[in-house]
Amino acid sequence: MKRLLGALICGWLLAPHCAQAKGKLHASARLELTKGSGAERCVDGPSLSRAVETRLRRRAFRADVPATLYVKIALTRDAAGWSASLTMRDGAGAFLGRRSLVTEAADCSALDDSLALVVALLVDSPPAPVAEDSEALPTHDAPQTAPPTAEQKSVPGEPPAPPAAAENASKEVAHEDASAIRLPRDTHAPREPWRIQLAAEGVGAIGILPGFAPGIELGVGAKAPSLPELRLFAGWYGPREQRRAEQDAGARFDALYLGFEVCPFEAAHGIIEWTICAGQSVGRLRAAAFGFDENSTSDHLTYALLARGAVQLELSSHWAVRFGARAEVPLVRGVFRYGTPDGGQQDLYQPSPVAAVLDLGLIVRL
Repeated sequence: MKRLLGALICGWLLAPHCAQAKGKLHASARLELTKGSGAERCVDGPSLSRAVETRLRRRAFRADVPATLYVKIALTRDAAGWSASLTMRDGAGAFLGRRSLVTEAADCSALDDSLALVVALLVDSPPAPVAEDSEALPTHDAPQTAPPTAEQKSVPGEPPAPPAAAENASKEVAHEDASAIRLPRDTHAPREPWRIQLAAEGVGAIGILPGFAPGIELGVGAKAPSLPELRLFAGWYGPREQRRAEQDAGARFDALYLGFEVCPFEAAHGIIEWTICAGQSVGRLRAAAFGFDENSTSDHLTYALLARGAVQLELSSHWAVRFGARAEVPLVRGVFRYGTPDGGQQDLYQPSPVAAVLDLGLIVRL
């Protein structure tokens, strides 16, 4: 008798849970995912569905049973970063609410884990209907609007009451703003690729050659996920002349250089990115004399430490414009002299102890 009574009590306690579990096994959700401009490389629908079912440990998106939940997800990118907007309806088309996830992370895969978790929670425990929505499901007709009640009918001499749809829309907007989930910028992005950037820039230097020396610079940068960017660059400064006072004689200078830098500090806000780098450069400074009794050409090795700051403006997913400035401290500074008629020597030019370089150019992201 005691065993029978215990079995009846256990059955009574476990019956709701069994019914709920059975209901979930026979329930199904539908997932619709769209991608806006710039979000083409974000997670796709099948991958997200598999991630959700992995968390739930059951099939949640089944085509053999009627759908009890519809989830529409829109992935977009704008000046503030990446965002995923979720709109939910039940099987009858009733609006269940909206959720949104946003992040300023460099790669949209930073949304993957959180998005899969949110969808899994919604599929496992759908929210209750909160308001009617004007949008219809792709596989359902929009629910019919109920006829106006006595309170909704207009009274002579009074302005008509606002439509229920407008009231619902305002409630939904407020609900969406309040439910936004902001993910940190350093959120793990499992599919973040190596970032490769090619640069073609115009440069101008003060303190390396006489006066202001224009030139060109080519560079390549590589950044692994969670590591600072490494940059290799090379450039050339066009010829600049330094003459003796009041005489048509002097030297013509030009320079080639090769540099390497590490960029450990990086920040971004929408389409604008800031970087701070440090590195070194080695080069060849050539001086070709002219106007003397004996003219010669000599090459000198240069070596400098540098620090650079740059601002990058994104034009599209593969193109950007960058403006930067760097300071160079040469560790080797040659002095260029010429002989005087009395057998002495006179200084012609010596590079500055600190040089400044400005660069402006186009960035190609591979």
